[in-house]
Amino acid sequence: MRHLINDDGTPFETSELQTLRGELDALDDGGRTEYRNQNALAIAQHDAVKFLIVSGPGTGKSHLFLNRINYWYQQDAQAKVFVTSFVRKLVADLQNDIDDDAQLSDEQKSNVTVSTLHKFARRIVEKNHGTTDWQFQAHFRIIGQFWKDVVWGDVLAFYSSLDRNEYAWKKFEGQLHNTDFEQSGEWQNLQKTYFKLCKFYNAAGFADLILRAKDALVENPQLNEAGDFIIDEYQDFNSAEDALINQLGNEPKGLLVVGDDEQVLYEKLKSGKPTLIRNLYQNNNYANGMLPFCGRSSFHITRSAGHFIQQHREADCIEKIYLPIKTADDNPRVQVIACATAPTAVDYIEKFVADNKTAIDERKSKLANGESKDAFLLILTPAKEVNFYEKSKEKIASVVAEYQAENRYFSEDYYKILSYYSLANNPQNNFTFRKVLYYENIDKARTHELIESAMQSGQNFYDLESEETKRVIQKCSEIKAILEAEGPTIEEKIVSIARHTSITDKNRLKEDIARKSINQEEVVKIEHQEEEEAELEEIEVKKMGAVELITIVGSKGLSADHVIIIGFDNVNMRWVTKNAFYVAMTRARKSLHILTALKSGGARQAHSFLDQLSDEYAEYYSYKKSGHIKNQLQGKQGLKNYLNNLNSVSQRRR
Repeated sequence: MRHLINDDGTPFETSELQTLRGELDALDDGGRTEYRNQNALAIAQHDAVKFLIVSGPGTGKSHLFLNRINYWYQQDAQAKVFVTSFVRKLVADLQNDIDDDAQLSDEQKSNVTVSTLHKFARRIVEKNHGTTDWQFQAHFRIIGQFWKDVVWGDVLAFYSSLDRNEYAWKKFEGQLHNTDFEQSGEWQNLQKTYFKLCKFYNAAGFADLILRAKDALVENPQLNEAGDFIIDEYQDFNSAEDALINQLGNEPKGLLVVGDDEQVLYEKLKSGKPTLIRNLYQNNNYANGMLPFCGRSSFHITRSAGHFIQQHREADCIEKIYLPIKTADDNPRVQVIACATAPTAVDYIEKFVADNKTAIDERKSKLANGESKDAFLLILTPAKEVNFYEKSKEKIASVVAEYQAENRYFSEDYYKILSYYSLANNPQNNFTFRKVLYYENIDKARTHELIESAMQSGQNFYDLESEETKRVIQKCSEIKAILEAEGPTIEEKIVSIARHTSITDKNRLKEDIARKSINQEEVVKIEHQEEEEAELEEIEVKKMGAVELITIVGSKGLSADHVIIIGFDNVNMRWVTKNAFYVAMTRARKSLHILTALKSGGARQAHSFLDQLSDEYAEYYSYKKSGHIKNQLQGKQGLKNYLNNLNSVSQRRR
């Protein structure tokens, strides 16, 4: 049986893949493991300069990356390698794997850079001070999630006659992502004003940061120190990021691109495009390879996910082999659970946590000691706030909170006070000044007058002779003095600060300051942390707790022994794509539970994805809170009938 490699870059023939799938599926456990290892090693040691790997969830990319890096170092002991991915946790895990690799020398490890593309882009732009056309001063700032709308509001203030809905930030951000700018006079003016304002603020958004980095590399190719490149999760990069990657790997010594067009998640969030990897798959300049065996998820989970994603596939989708590494195991089938109400679904979760408390406590301890990196349980939700569970969402939050090691994020109050302190230290920083003007509730029209005056005169906010800016500077100095005072306790400092500006949650602010003092030594590090947390904050988690509540889209790059997906109904999951649900399913290693709760957010039936699940690898149950009773139903039709009966009973009671 040949390795899954096409040296000449031609796509795999459908008929050959069908034959190979059958042959691979006929192997016993030992044969599967042997084939997986030999196939991955053949790819890692292949002499193709450019290689595209199509890799389904949990198919062993990390081992492939390490083996490829070692191969490159066997060819060139002085090689410099750059590895990038879209998801920060994947980056952190791979960095740990490289640090622990026994085959690489310390010098070689230091020559491997592992980074998200945004972090790398920032480093490039910082070194180049922007570009010739759009220069930045040293230590420019990142415009985070919340501040993007504020800055865009500052842009629109120059064009008060324009409809804010027609010329919304999301539309302009899409143009940045796609490097496809509208040519109308209005959009051209908005684009120019946005870039001028960014220059005034000495700041860039995440989307335009990518454009700046690509242009900086064109101007100054020496900024790229690497010769060998690994690009992970390629399917989630957009056109602007693809252009940066192409510039980066313009003439590579080695280039390994890995992705899966059926795991595209970020089409709406940042214009990720499955066409990019599909086009690359047709590009004969790249050798093609596949990783066929999932070693992460159990037999039934892998089979269920594989069956699910095969249903109603797009015509131009890359056909692939996705099989379990085991021919069978003791783990349960996928559990699809019907609940009458949200409190019933929450009771199911609470019972699962109670039944596994010893194992969860052990995982919490291992996570705290750095002995483990994955959660025991992921609770995946279609919506971040879980408002569709109404009051019951508080119970889920309390279950999760019990197993968190610490607050991983600082509060808004903390970052607010940090801005006042930072501005007192560096009053020439226009972007921090703009934040404080926002916190001070300065009228929008007056804020625009200050911005316009400063930009036209070539001054900073600090230089303006205005009552508002002088008052801001005075207040910042007073808050700085309070924070740096030796005698008072944190509580006393917060009371004093509250006389100068409003504080939403004094207790949380006290915890934050106790954890990380606001002082000159820490301020730069904390500001960078704020920016990193802002980077795609809806879709990433910094550090795992033993039990995590996270969005389905946010689960990318994560895994856990057990996964519970909630909101599996016709209302709350209607925005979830097939790809996203596939990714959610394959986060689970040992057990997967899919919960439908009627009445939550108006839900009346299970999501239509139910019809794409296989009865062979899934079981269907009703669950009742009273007595914690779980009764098996006859297939997916039995589950539908049960939900219909619940709806009928509910209507008769009205």
